[in-house]
Amino acid sequence: MGVVLRAAPRIRPAADAEVPLAVEALRRSGFSGDGIVRLLEYPRRSEHGIVVLADGRHRPDGVVCCASFGATGWIGALGVLPGARRRGLGTALTETACRWLHDRGAQTVLLYATDMGRPVYERLGFVAEGPATAWRGVAGEDAGSVGAPTLRPLTEADRPGLRAVDAAATGETRDVMLDAVVPLHGMGAAGPDGALSGWAMTSPWGTGAAVTATDPDAGLALLAGTLRGPLPSTLVLPDGNEAARRALRHWGFARLNSAERMRLGPALTWRPERQFGLFNLFWG
Repeated sequence: MGVVLRAAPRIRPAADAEVPLAVEALRRSGFSGDGIVRLLEYPRRSEHGIVVLADGRHRPDGVVCCASFGATGWIGALGVLPGARRRGLGTALTETACRWLHDRGAQTVLLYATDMGRPVYERLGFVAEGPATAWRGVAGEDAGSVGAPTLRPLTEADRPGLRAVDAAATGETRDVMLDAVVPLHGMGAAGPDGALSGWAMTSPWGTGAAVTATDPDAGLALLAGTLRGPLPSTLVLPDGNEAARRALRHWGFARLNSAERMRLGPALTWRPERQFGLFNLFWG
């Protein structure tokens, strides 16, 4: 019997009407939860994002999404259907995403890798920078005593401070994404000089709150205020933030799953100890 040659799949941007097919493909690839639909809304609607499909015989065999922040860019929601694996499709989707981000100025490409995907990324030159873990629970009755800063609702006047706190923590300029959160819904913490020292807010693209602060007192106060309940919350936290990990363990939070942050390109001045909650495992 002769060798059967498979044609390379066509990899292309998804049309808006095809995004439900991308969601279905991600679910069939192993992504779970209702958050997938929300996660794809940013790359679907932003001029700084894209949803990419790998065509199969009747429906997509793979999906990848990108979010561009200029000098940096993120790859997320990469999935390949079980029947299409071990054919190089994951590599092809990753390379396509990297080209799209590099064409928009990215010097450093970032992603969060599962155990299944990590070998693919390592072969392409990505290096590991540390894991992040999803936790779920409710802050305890003593949570209000954690941290001293006074918390207040975020307002539109906080946007410059919000961007500055985020840039200091991430080493990135993510203004295009932060400015797309309208209206602002969350809390801010003020430092001794009145300047914003931290913020916690929800977004249309994540299941929990993102929390970023310049110091542990502000971060833990915001974390306590965000997670007090009464219903359980899910929080994605860099393992490098030991102060927040101790608080979550003290409050009885349960670990759900983890992923490894990886980068291709120059290292950033990234401060995981200032990130008390990520938007999601797409762009951190």
